[in-house]
Amino acid sequence: MQNDLKKEIFELRKQLNLLNGEKERLYKEQHKLSIILQEEIKKIKIIKNTADKSALKLKDTRKARDAENQDVKKLVLHIKELRERKTLILKKYNVKEPEKVHAQIEQLEKKVETEALSPDQEKKIMKQINNLKKIFGKDSELENVIQEIKKISTALDNSRKRADELHKKLQGARKEGGYHGFKEASNHITEIKEKQQEAYKKFFETRKKFLDIDKSIKTKLKLLNTEKKHEEMKKEVEKKKVEIMNIAKIHQMAQKVEEKIKKKQKITTEDLLAFQAQK
Repeated sequence: MQNDLKKEIFELRKQLNLLNGEKERLYKEQHKLSIILQEEIKKIKIIKNTADKSALKLKDTRKARDAENQDVKKLVLHIKELRERKTLILKKYNVKEPEKVHAQIEQLEKKVETEALSPDQEKKIMKQINNLKKIFGKDSELENVIQEIKKISTALDNSRKRADELHKKLQGARKEGGYHGFKEASNHITEIKEKQQEAYKKFFETRKKFLDIDKSIKTKLKLLNTEKKHEEMKKEVEKKKVEIMNIAKIHQMAQKVEEKIKKKQKITTEDLLAFQAQK
């Protein structure tokens, strides 16, 4: 029985050592995965923060571009109104080419300055010049409209240029920004978590087996010790029985020696030893 128990305990200890090694390996694996997971979470946070900032920048750029496009539309409408107004003025005075009128004013002014005119001729030309200046002169309605058209045209060109620059900037931000790599990093984190959970599961299963076998070994060791004690007690009882039997035998032999002495019979060495043992 004891030998069987010893064999069982030996085999169980072999299993326990194997499970202990596997348990330690699984613990280290899940611990390593935990560290990797923390690093990956840090990386994905950096990706998200960068992407969030990029998205905010993208939003601001889009807002600025849209505002600039609105300004372009307003300026286009304004310049259209001014050109219509210019057309009406030219139509009112039946003028098709206002540039030639300016040249005409210059020619008339030069004529007054360089030619010898009679008072009536000079008066007539000056009246003509004044009339033309009222319509096409520096402070005339038409000139104010023309200058406003030039001013709005310059503003429109600048606004369009700014809108184009913002649009290009927006396209560049779209290419550079976004959540590039976020999905891959998220999938990687999910994969690591699954591996970590699997390692945890195997670790606790192995740990349970380890504890069960350890408990079984302790139970069998306790049983073995009980059997050893029982065997020792049994041997002690047997030893005492033998001792009692020996004492009884010696006593009997001693009695025989005493009878031989009384009868004056021959006493052997064995008889003497038995007689002395009794004393």
